[in-house]
Amino acid sequence: MVLPAISDQTGYHCPLCQVTCDSSRAFEEHKATARHRVCWLKHWYQNNRLLLAKNKNGIVIWPQNNIDNVRFEERSGTVAVTLSPESQKTFPLIVKNTGSCPAILRQIELLHACQFVSITDSHGVSKGERYVRVLPDVEYAIECHTQADNLGVSQVPVAFQFKLEDSSQPFFIIRTIQVNVEDSIAQESGPTRPYERQRPGHTFRRIPGSYIPGIPIDTERNNKPKRLPLKQFTYDAELYNIAVKNFNPKKVAPQLQKKTKQMQAMLKDGLNENNYVKWFQTLLWLEEMQMEIDIGFYNMPEAPLTRVSRQQYSKADCVELEVPGLAENRPSVLRGDNVFVKLPGQRAVYEGCVHQVLERSIYLAFNPEFMRTFVDRMKVNVEFTFSRYPLRVCHRAITLTQSLSLRNLTFPRNTASSAASIQNILPFNRKLESNAEQMEAVRNIVAGTSKPAPYIVFGPPGTGKTVTIVEAIKQIYKLQPSSRIVACAPSNSASDIIAIRLLEHISKQHMLRMHAESRMISTIPEKLRDMSNIQDGNIYTPSDEKLMAYKIIVCTLVTAGKIAGASLPQGHITHVFLDECGHAMEPEAMSALAGIVEKDAQVVLTGDPHQLGPVIRNTQCFTGDDSLFHRNGLDKSYLERLMEMPMYRDSTGHYNRQVVTKLLNNYRSHASILKEPNEMFYDSELKVCADPVYVTAFCNWEYLPKKNFPIIFHGVKGKDEREGNSPSFFNALEVSFVIDYVKKLLSSRNPKVLGREIGIITPYRRQVEKIRTQLRKVNGARETKVGSPEEFQGDERRVIIISTVRASADQLATDQIFRLGFLRNCKRFNVAVTRAKALLILVDVQDPCSDDHWGRLMDYAHQMGGFCGRPFPQVTEDSLDDLLQRFSELDLRPTLYEEVSAREKVEAPEWHTEY
Repeated sequence: MVLPAISDQTGYHCPLCQVTCDSSRAFEEHKATARHRVCWLKHWYQNNRLLLAKNKNGIVIWPQNNIDNVRFEERSGTVAVTLSPESQKTFPLIVKNTGSCPAILRQIELLHACQFVSITDSHGVSKGERYVRVLPDVEYAIECHTQADNLGVSQVPVAFQFKLEDSSQPFFIIRTIQVNVEDSIAQESGPTRPYERQRPGHTFRRIPGSYIPGIPIDTERNNKPKRLPLKQFTYDAELYNIAVKNFNPKKVAPQLQKKTKQMQAMLKDGLNENNYVKWFQTLLWLEEMQMEIDIGFYNMPEAPLTRVSRQQYSKADCVELEVPGLAENRPSVLRGDNVFVKLPGQRAVYEGCVHQVLERSIYLAFNPEFMRTFVDRMKVNVEFTFSRYPLRVCHRAITLTQSLSLRNLTFPRNTASSAASIQNILPFNRKLESNAEQMEAVRNIVAGTSKPAPYIVFGPPGTGKTVTIVEAIKQIYKLQPSSRIVACAPSNSASDIIAIRLLEHISKQHMLRMHAESRMISTIPEKLRDMSNIQDGNIYTPSDEKLMAYKIIVCTLVTAGKIAGASLPQGHITHVFLDECGHAMEPEAMSALAGIVEKDAQVVLTGDPHQLGPVIRNTQCFTGDDSLFHRNGLDKSYLERLMEMPMYRDSTGHYNRQVVTKLLNNYRSHASILKEPNEMFYDSELKVCADPVYVTAFCNWEYLPKKNFPIIFHGVKGKDEREGNSPSFFNALEVSFVIDYVKKLLSSRNPKVLGREIGIITPYRRQVEKIRTQLRKVNGARETKVGSPEEFQGDERRVIIISTVRASADQLATDQIFRLGFLRNCKRFNVAVTRAKALLILVDVQDPCSDDHWGRLMDYAHQMGGFCGRPFPQVTEDSLDDLLQRFSELDLRPTLYEEVSAREKVEAPEWHTEY
C-alpha cells in the first residue's frame, strides 16, 4: 500500500518523504521507489505498533519474571534490558498458549538488522528450519541474546508469526527488544515515574456576579477619560462552536451553517484590505480559546494557603499560595492577575487578586468574608486565569486600523516619498562608519525615505540591528529637535537594552522607560529606575501631560497601548521604532502603531523573518498552505508579511533600498559556523566580520574531531521519554553527553572557558530541567544558561551546545519525523545554530534524511570531519531492500489505507503546553 498524491499548486507532494513532484507520472515513479515503500511501511508500523504488540488468540509472550535489569512494558510490548558498556545478557522469552486450541509458531524474525540482539530457540524456528506446535497450557522458551557496545540505546522489533490449528489466517505478536547502555548520569536522568497523560483541572463556573471579588492592588491610576477607551472584545459562543468543528459547515449545527460558510469564504479569499479586521480578530479569539484550555492544566486541587504576616507584606491582608513551575512562567502569573479558589464541597467561588509574585509563590488578597473564615494551611481548589489586557489592546489596535484608515501601514504601496538619503551624518558609534549597510539604514531613516510606509531593517544573526536603530534614534534626537520618538520591543528585556544604549548619549531628563503596572520593580535594571514610571515603590500610569514632556519613550509593544489611549495631540509622535518585530504577532505590532502615529510619522521595523516568529498555542492559527488561514496565520509577524509585499522588492527581485536595508556584516560567528545558515537563509550574502582571535580560539581544542573546524556533531543512540503527567519529552543519554562536554569545556586550559560563556539549547522543558539538575553538580557551571530556542532569541554565547532530544533507537521509529516540531521548524533551526561564536556542539540522534536543514548540517559536519560518536547514519539501497524483504517474508504489511494527517505535520502540541 502506498500513499496517494496530495496535489497542490506546486505539484504532487509526498508528506512521508518530503518530496514534491511536478507531475502525476513523476509522483507514481516516486511511489515505486524502495525509499518511499520503506517510509510507508515504517509509517504504517508506527501507527499500528500497539495493536501489533497485543497478545492475541490466547497466545501471550513475556520475559521470564524477576530477571535483574530486564523490564517489560506490556502495552507497548517493549522488553528493556539495561547493561553497562561492553557487557552482555541472555534471558528467556516465554511463549505460552493460554487458549483451548493448539497454535503453530511459524516464524521468528527481527524486523531489521541489529548487531546487538539475536534470537535462538531449541527447535530452530528462528532459523527458519521448522515450525513448533504449542499446545494449550504449554510454554515454549526462546533465548534472547543482548550485548552492549558504547553508551546508547538500540532496539529492534521481533515479529512472532502464529497460526491457530483450526484457522488458515496467520497472526502476529511483536516484542521490541531494547538494549540500554547507560552511565550514572543517564540513569539519574531517567524517568522518575511512568508517564500519564495530563488532564486539565476542574474549571469553576465564573460568569460575572457568580464569584466574590477580591481586593485589587491599590495603585495610583490616571482615571481621566481616555480618547480611545479599551473595550472587552469577547468572542461569542457561535464562533467557539464553529471553531471546535474546524470551520466545517457539514459538522456544525444547522443554525451555524450560514455563518460558517461566510467564514469559509473569508478564509478562501485570504487576507486583504477588506477583511483585515475580521481576519485578525478571528485569529486572536481562536488563540484565546486555546489559552483558556492550556491554563486549565495548571489548576490545583486541594492546595494549602498560608497567612502572610504584615511584616512580610503590609499593603493588604494576604495569603500565600505555592505554585509549582512559577519560576518558569508555567503558569504565567503577574501582579494584578486574578486567581479563583473554592473550598472543597462548597459552592462559593472567591476571587484572589495577585499582589506579589515571588520565585515559587504568590500573595493573594481575598474579600474580608473569605478571610474571616480562613484557617492557616486551609486547602482550596485553585483555578488560574490569564490577563486579557494584552488581547484587548491587540483587538483595539486592529479595529483602529480601519477607523483611522491606516492602509499605509497594513497594506503599503509603492512609496511616493521623494526624500533623499542624508549623507553628512557623523555617527555616535564610530564603528558604524565602516559598515555601509548600517549607515545607509541610519541615513534613510533620518530622511524618511519610506514614508508613509514603514522602513525595514532586515538584520540576520549577529549583524547589529539593535545597534543600528539605536544610532538612528540618537541621530533623530540630535538633528530633529521637535521629534517625539516611541521605541518598542516585544519583551521587557529587549526594551531595557534599547533604553540602556540610548542613555550613552541622551539625557535621562528627555527619556521615559515606561513599564506595565504588572512588572516587578526588582526586575528593572538599576540604571533605568530613576527614569521610569515608578513612584513610592509602585509603577503608575503616567498622565497625558507627563507623556508629552518626554522626547523619547521606551516600552513594550503592549504597554505602548497606553500611549494610544492617552489624549495626545494629533501628530505628536513623529517616529515609532519596533525592534525584534519578527518575534511579535501582527496585532501586537499594531498596538504600538494604531492610535499613536499619523501618516506623516516614520515607522521603523527591525528583525529577521528567518528567525523565530511569534509563539502561538493554537495550531488552527498557524501559517501554511494546508492551514485554515493559508499564508497569513498568527505566527507570521507583521515584519515578515510586509517583506513579502511587492514594494519591498525592486524589479530584479532584490530588496528596494529606499524602504529596506539588509545588514550583511556578521560580527558574531566563526566562518564554519555561519556557512550553512548563510547559504540556507541569506543567499550567502553575510560576511564574516567577527574578531578572528576570539572566534578561532577553539580551532585547536583537544576534543575537536577535526582541527580548525569548530563544529562537533556528536551522534548519539538515545531514546526520548516522558514521565509523570508532563507532556514534555527528554532524552537521558543526551543529558549525559551534554554534561560531559560542559565538564570538558570548564576544565579546558587552552582556551580557558567560563560557565557564563556556555549556552545549552534544547527544545523541551523537561530536558531543560534534567540538564539543569545535573549542572548543579558541576563546579563552575552555575552561570551556564539552559533554555529553548525562544529563550536564546537575540542572545549569543561563546560556546553553544544543542540537545535535540529526538531519538531513533529503532530504525522503524519514523513517527519522530512528524512529532518533533522543533526539528521541522527551520526558524528554530536557524536560531539555534547561529547563537554560537566560536564553538558549536550538536548532540543529535536523527537520521540525516529526515529533515533537510539538520540533515544538511550533519552532512557538512561529516564531510569536514566534525562528526563523531555513533557511526554516521547512511541509508543504502541494500538496507532498504533488506527491510522490504523481511516484511515480505513475514507477510507483514499494511492492509488499511491511512493518510498522514495535518496534525502530525504541525508542530507538537506538547511544545505549546510547555510554553
